[in-house]
Amino acid sequence: MKIDCFTLAYNQGKYLQTAINSILSQKNLGKYFVYNPGSTDETSKVIAENASRVHAIFVESDLGPADGLNHALELIESDIFYYLNADDEVLPGVFDYIVDYFLRNPDCDILHGSINLIDENGYMIRTLPAMEFSLRGYALGYSVVYQQATFIRRSVLPRNAFNVQNRVSWDGELIVDLAIAGAVIHQTQRVLGNFRIYSDSITGSGKYVSLAKNEHSRISRKILGHELTSSERFLGLIVRFSRAVNRAIFPSIS
Repeated sequence: MKIDCFTLAYNQGKYLQTAINSILSQKNLGKYFVYNPGSTDETSKVIAENASRVHAIFVESDLGPADGLNHALELIESDIFYYLNADDEVLPGVFDYIVDYFLRNPDCDILHGSINLIDENGYMIRTLPAMEFSLRGYALGYSVVYQQATFIRRSVLPRNAFNVQNRVSWDGELIVDLAIAGAVIHQTQRVLGNFRIYSDSITGSGKYVSLAKNEHSRISRKILGHELTSSERFLGLIVRFSRAVNRAIFPSIS
C-alpha cells in the first residue's frame, strides 16, 4: 500500500522546500505531485531544483485550490490520497503509521488526526487534538477535520470531488460530501502534521471571514436541510466554548 501526495504551491516558495522535504522523507510514498498555478515568486525555482524527485505540474491559471485538487484526482494511482499545502508539513514517520492503520482497519475510508499550529518561523504555538467527526457537529460548528492530518482512500473519491465554487473551505466540504455518501471516518489522537498560521495565509489573514461564514451556512443547509436555528447556533457555541475551556485546563488530554 502506497500514499500519493499532492502539494498546492502558489506563491509560497518561502516554505515550499520544507513541505517537499517533509513528504520525500516518508516511507510508503507513491507519486508526489507539486502543482504550480502561475506563481510569481521563487516557487518555480524550488520546484525545478526538485525536478528529479517530484512530478511538477505547471498551469498558467486555474479556478482556485479546489480546481487544482480535482486535477490531482485525475492523476493519483495509489490506495491512499493525501494533500499538503506548500506552507504546511507532515511529520516524520506518519506515512508508515497511516499505511499500517489502513491495513489493520479495512473498513476505514478516511483517517484524520491531531495537528500542531506553528508560526511563520516554524515555532509551535499549540497542539489541536483531533475531534470526533459528525455531520451535525460540523453544521453546528464544533466538529472539524484538519486537512494537514487527513488521509483518504482513493476508492471513495469521485472525479471532481472538490467544489470549485468554494474558495475557502473546499477541504471541509469534501469531508462532508464523503460522509453524506457513507464514507467511514476514523480519528487518531496522534499528531500527524503542522499547520502554519501567518499574516499572509488564508486562515491567518482573516480576509475571508465573511466568505467562510457564508460557505459554512450553505454547507450546514446541505447537512441539516434547513437554516441553522437559534437554538442550534447556541448549542454549537456552548460546545465550542466548553472544548476551549477544556483545552486550556487540560492541554495534554483535550
